[in-house]
Amino acid sequence: MLLLALSAGIFAQDEVKSKKSVVLPKAGDIGLGIDLVPLLDYAGHFFSDAGASYDQFGGNSTIEDLSILNPTVSIMGKYMLTDNIALRANIGILAKTNVNRFYKPDDAAIALNPLSEAKVIDTERIRQSGGSIALGAEYRRGYNRIQGYAGAELIYGFAAQKNIYEYGNAITNINQTPSRTDLGTPEDVGYWTKTYVTGRYHDKNTQYVGLGIHTGVEIFLASHLSIGGEVSLYALGEFGRQCYQTQEGYNQSTDQVETRTELVSPGNTAFSFGTENLGGKLYMMFYF
Repeated sequence: MLLLALSAGIFAQDEVKSKKSVVLPKAGDIGLGIDLVPLLDYAGHFFSDAGASYDQFGGNSTIEDLSILNPTVSIMGKYMLTDNIALRANIGILAKTNVNRFYKPDDAAIALNPLSEAKVIDTERIRQSGGSIALGAEYRRGYNRIQGYAGAELIYGFAAQKNIYEYGNAITNINQTPSRTDLGTPEDVGYWTKTYVTGRYHDKNTQYVGLGIHTGVEIFLASHLSIGGEVSLYALGEFGRQCYQTQEGYNQSTDQVETRTELVSPGNTAFSFGTENLGGKLYMMFYF
């Protein structure tokens, strides 16, 4: 509604001030764009008690964790090679750390005083990072305020995750199974009293390589200012890394605390083909 009102106002002002057509991008112009999908996402949550959003403009993604590959806001750019041919780029990056803390009884304090209510803190740190870059070209053609376009682009993306677990109660020869939050999924080690995960590495580490074909339209609200939307057809290959975790426990046979590394995944591959939205699929563009 906001965009429609803005468009109507600009159109009315143009007609009153001048009968001339808007100035369209020409060779040598540079375009910078902002993604409008977050605005629609917010509006969808704001007006719906069910929490529905409109951030799936043009279809759902087939990528398992698009929140890493496609940050909420990406950097869009175009360079007009000629009046009808533009080079384009879309770059997104994301770095995120979640820290979750949990209270557990302080085993050492309770050993000295069974009525003690002292507590220690177990900590879970989840670090995620990722990004994507798409480089390509498009051919543009249109009339007056409306320009349609079609083109292709190459895509590369990556996603990574690492989990670190820290415990307030230490493992000792006296306290071989301390009070700890169940963090991670430990692999059973027969000669340990109990196994605790201390870290998980290369979890969901994936690289994406692909080719995209897109078609869209830009409507110029005024000279050098447009709103646009596009849909794309992508072929994406996904290549996952080997995942492992570190563990610790008390070894009764050696009478000491030990650590070990456990492989949990050999790494997976996948291929997806279909309509995708990798950022900037509903956008506002400014040319200068």
